[in-house]
Amino acid sequence: MSKPRSLDQHRRFFGVMKAVFHHWPDEHPFRPSNADHLRAWLTVRAGYHTVNTFVSTDDTTEMARMMPIVIATMTGKFSWCRAHGNELHVCVPQSIAFDKMEEAEFARFLDAFKRLVREQIIPGIGTRTFENAALEMMGEEA
Repeated sequence: MSKPRSLDQHRRFFGVMKAVFHHWPDEHPFRPSNADHLRAWLTVRAGYHTVNTFVSTDDTTEMARMMPIVIATMTGKFSWCRAHGNELHVCVPQSIAFDKMEEAEFARFLDAFKRLVREQIIPGIGTRTFENAALEMMGEEA
């Protein structure tokens, strides 16, 4: 039997997510439009995503540019696409909703998320900084 999800841990994650968004490096090539956009992108980068592959008779380069816009317009969800000749790979972030991800998997996701931010986005940020940022964004004392 799996351990139930922790609401406090879930809330801390979203506090950290807001802090990462507010401290997003200006020089980073990815420019998120909001914290949800950034969360989706980081979820994909942390390895929590599905990839759907579509094969066309034509080069898919133009489709790769247009598909995320079409998907966002039609579904309200973020996606990222890569063209590989006549194949179009559509990456969609995995849901971290309580009913979609159990506690053990959420803990692994958090570890991958923190490692990604620490190593590639804001080098050197420590766990205590993550926790303090989460508490601050939730309006609590560190």
